[in-house]
Amino acid sequence: MEREQKRIALKLQREKLISALDKVYKNAFNELSTLDIEEGSLAKLSQMFLLSREAAISSLQQEIEKPIITKSPQRE
Repeated sequence: MEREQKRIALKLQREKLISALDKVYKNAFNELSTLDIEEGSLAKLSQMFLLSREAAISSLQQEIEKPIITKSPQRE
């Protein structure tokens, strides 16, 4: 597999993982609404979910958006 193909495969895998994580977090948030707990506890748990989601997805997103340098400039 060539370098560019590997890079594309990694990008697609990261995007797939982001999509899967998004589904997991959406399901978790939906389950929160069914819990019979105090509002304060629910708010704290929601905030932890959001922070966790942001940490998990942002690092993957940064890798996708990172500029690719494939070759160093040729010196003459």
